[in-house]
Amino acid sequence: MSERKLLFKRFKGWLLSAFLIDLITLFTRLVESCFTKEKHLLTIFFTEHNFADNSRYFLEYLTSDKDHNYELKVLVKDKSLFDRLYLLYPDITHYAKSLSGLNLFLKTKNLVISHGSDASYFFPYYLDVKSKNIINLWHGIPLKRLSLQVKGIRESKTRNRFQKFSSICAASTFEQFLLASCFDMHIDDVWVTGTPRNDYLLHPNNDLVENHVYLNKKVILYAPTWREYGERSSFFPFEDKDLEDLNAFLESQDAYLLMRGHREEMERIANNYGEHKLSRILPAHQEIFPDAQRLLAHVDVLVTDYSSIYLDFILLDKPMIFIPYDLEAYQSYRGFLFDYDSHTPGDKVFSQAEFVESLGLAFNDPQRDASERARVRKIFHKYTDGQSSGRIVAQINKMNR
Repeated sequence: MSERKLLFKRFKGWLLSAFLIDLITLFTRLVESCFTKEKHLLTIFFTEHNFADNSRYFLEYLTSDKDHNYELKVLVKDKSLFDRLYLLYPDITHYAKSLSGLNLFLKTKNLVISHGSDASYFFPYYLDVKSKNIINLWHGIPLKRLSLQVKGIRESKTRNRFQKFSSICAASTFEQFLLASCFDMHIDDVWVTGTPRNDYLLHPNNDLVENHVYLNKKVILYAPTWREYGERSSFFPFEDKDLEDLNAFLESQDAYLLMRGHREEMERIANNYGEHKLSRILPAHQEIFPDAQRLLAHVDVLVTDYSSIYLDFILLDKPMIFIPYDLEAYQSYRGFLFDYDSHTPGDKVFSQAEFVESLGLAFNDPQRDASERARVRKIFHKYTDGQSSGRIVAQINKMNR
């Protein structure tokens, strides 16, 4: 296809997208205007497949704390998750693709979500800040560029393709500025509250250990980022890769290395690793551990590349190891919001020999990088008291005055 034809095709897509979303927005506002919004109604909208992340922990907080003045409701997009949540919360849970779910959505003034920067993400619902308070708890401190800060996304989408939020939650003043730039928001609409899932991380329980006894041993979690551009994540990207030798080292340390990739990569991991092949290198995908935060609470050493999971884990003051094997390539097509090297407190390894050495140091001297971790933790976390959910409720109260 010639460059002229390609540009024309992109222009047609851009024009069609702009026209359709403007039309949908107009229709949405007309429908929404026919329903009286109930300020006392607080609805948590689960748009993912798992009962996890900030929406889960905010819901658990609200159902355990009766001091708030809201009528709590749950709206669920995925049918299998709806079936599960309906058993747990039968009086408040509604399926999004039902009349009762639609009615709940249209009456709701305060809608809480945790995902979605594209307006079409919530289809068939469209979230309009002119009709509701759209409160996004978000799902991780941004290390990588997001939304408007990703050049390819910014250039390929019209401005109205980006979902707008009434407010979004951050863990620090530094993150507040990052999120405001990514989502084109006023700084005052980014609330520095901390995040509900880290309330659990700071005050966990031992439920997982009953079904996974190896969590009582030394646990290493290997969790690289999802690469939606370019090559897929590469586990153990070492020229001297020898997994039997690594497995023997883990046995000598009475340690387990758990591998957790993105959902789309886990079949490859499950087929190549596991007890029948390597006794100490095990898959830890979403079907085994649906909620990463519950697993993270039992981890002794975190291994990653560019995943922001380390910015949650840093609250536990435990060792981290980074494998930035494709740093230059990753930076060229996605990029970071801040300098990678100065904000990743831990060893950077590029061979299995370095990896094993770093693991040994982490086991023998877990406080080796403690001062650097403390410096970075102070940048990314204003609060370490486990009270984020309460602060979010207080902010919603102010919004409703």
